[in-house]
Amino acid sequence: MFNIPKQFRGIKRFEQVLKVITKYELGHFLEKAKLKKRSFKLKKKMTRPIELRMILEELGGTFIKLGQLLSLRPDLIPKEYCDELSKLQDDIEPFSFEEVKHVIKAEFKKPINKLFKKFEKKPVATASIGQVHVARLKNNKKVAVKVMRPGIKALIHTDLEILEHLARLFKHHVKQNIVDPEEIFEEFKRYTENELDYLKEAYNIKRFYNNFKKERKIKIPRVYDKFTTHRVLTMEFVEGVEVRQILIHPKKYKRFNRKKISELIVYSVMKQIFIDGFFHADPHPANVLVKKDTIGFIDFGIVGKLDKELKEKMGLLFISLIHRDTNNLVKAFINLNLVDTAVDVNNLKKDLSDTLGEYYDTSLDRIDMAELFFKSLRVAKKHKIKVSRDFVLLGKALVTLQGVGIEFSPGFNLVQETHPFIEKLVKQRTKPSYLLRRLARETEKFVGFVQGLPDESKKVYKSVEKADIALDNINIDLQVLTKEFRVEAWRVIMGMIIAALIIGASLTYRSDAWLSNVLIILAFIIIIYLLFSIFKDNLKKKKR
Repeated sequence: MFNIPKQFRGIKRFEQVLKVITKYELGHFLEKAKLKKRSFKLKKKMTRPIELRMILEELGGTFIKLGQLLSLRPDLIPKEYCDELSKLQDDIEPFSFEEVKHVIKAEFKKPINKLFKKFEKKPVATASIGQVHVARLKNNKKVAVKVMRPGIKALIHTDLEILEHLARLFKHHVKQNIVDPEEIFEEFKRYTENELDYLKEAYNIKRFYNNFKKERKIKIPRVYDKFTTHRVLTMEFVEGVEVRQILIHPKKYKRFNRKKISELIVYSVMKQIFIDGFFHADPHPANVLVKKDTIGFIDFGIVGKLDKELKEKMGLLFISLIHRDTNNLVKAFINLNLVDTAVDVNNLKKDLSDTLGEYYDTSLDRIDMAELFFKSLRVAKKHKIKVSRDFVLLGKALVTLQGVGIEFSPGFNLVQETHPFIEKLVKQRTKPSYLLRRLARETEKFVGFVQGLPDESKKVYKSVEKADIALDNINIDLQVLTKEFRVEAWRVIMGMIIAALIIGASLTYRSDAWLSNVLIILAFIIIIYLLFSIFKDNLKKKKR
C-alpha cells in the first residue's frame, strides 16, 4: 500500500504516520510525495486546519509538540492554522511510579526515599516529555519534581527522523508557497532538543527568578540544583489556581479581583519585555497561577530574548503607536525586520502606512494588538522579509496576553493597559542619564573604530613590507594620519560631550536649576579646553 523507504521499513511508527495521514483524506499528498501508489478522492468533510490538528492529536507525542510550537509561530504557517493548533492539548497517560523511582535513582545514584521526605505517587500534571509530582525535601520544603518519561529521547529522535524525511519530500514534490517544511522542521528540532534537557529549562527559571526576586506580587519558583539533572527538574512548588480554571468556573472563583489580576499579568509581561529583555513566550491561562493578590508563572520551556538594541526598537514601536507617530512607526517596523538591499524600502513604507494607517485616527481602546501584529506579519511576508524568531514570539506573547485580558474583562485593551508603562519609557528617554548612556554607547563604538586604526595600519604595512622600499613612506604617512585622526576624533568626542551637557542642562533647568548650572559650567570648561588645544596645535603646525 505504501512505498516505504528502506531506512524506515523496520520502523512501524513510519507506517502508522502514513496510515493516519491517509485516514484524514490527505492521501493525495502522499501520492505526490511518491509515498503512496493510489488514493481515492473522498468528499471533504472538514477544513485543512482541522484535519491537521486531528492528525497531530492521533499521532500524539512529538507530533502534538510540533502543533503546539507551530501555534506560536504565525510567521511560519497561516493564522487560521495557528488558531486551530492552539487547541491541541498534551493529554497523555502517566507512566508508573516504579518508572519514576527508576529514573530518579539512575540520575542521583540514590533511592527516592533518601532524597525526599515525602513523594506523591500520583502526578499533578502529565505531558508527552515528562510528568510533575509534588514532594517534600528533607527540610520539609514543598517542591514540584518534573521527571522525564523513560525512553522518550529514543522515541522523539525516531519521530524527528520521520519528520525530516517527510519535510524534505513535501518540499520537493508538493508545490506550494504557503510554508517551508524544512524551515519548520529545523525550528522544531531545535526547540525539541532543548526540551529534552531539563538543565536548559532550569537556567530559564533561574533567570526569571533573579529578575523578579524583588517583586512581592509575582512569584517565580526557585530551582534546587542539588536535585536537578538533565532528566529531573526540582523546583519550588507554586501555590495557586490556574487562570484557566478561573475563566472556566467564574462563580467558583469569584473571590479573585479580575481587574487587578489582569493588570498584574500585563505589568509582569511588560517588565519581562522592556526591562529584562527575557520573556515567557507562552503566557496562556494554564501557565499563570493566582493566589490571593499574587500571580505565579510556570512552564518555562519556550522563552524569548531581546538584547538592548531590540528592546529600544520595541520601545520605539510602542511609543510611536501610542503617540500616532507615523514616520517613527514605519521606521520601527523596518528596524525590527531584517531588511536587506533587495527589499524596496519605499514600497515597504507605503505598504506599512496603508496597512497601519487606519489606526492613526482610532482611540486607544479600539486598537486591536492581535490584528495589528498579524497585519504587520503579512506585510513582512509580502516583501519576503525574514522576521526574527524572538520578535515573532514577542508578538505572539502579546496576542496571548490580550486574549487572556479580554476573557477576564470584555472591555480590556492591551494598548490602553500598557499606556502608563509606555509613558514611563518616554520619560526615561528624556532624562539626561539616558541621553548620556546613549552617547557613551555611540562614543564607545567610535573610539573602538579609531583605536583599531593603528592595528589595521600595521597589517597593511606588514603585507607590503617585502615590496618596494618606498612603501616605508606610506607607513610613516599612515602613522601621521592615524595620529591626526585620533586628535580629531577626540575633539569630536569632546564636542559630543559638550552637546550632551547642554541638552542635559536644558532638560533639567526647570526641575533642578542647580544641576543645570553645574552642567553649563562643565560644558564651558570643556569648550575653553578644546579651543586652547586647537590654538596650540595650530601654532605647532606654523612652526613646522
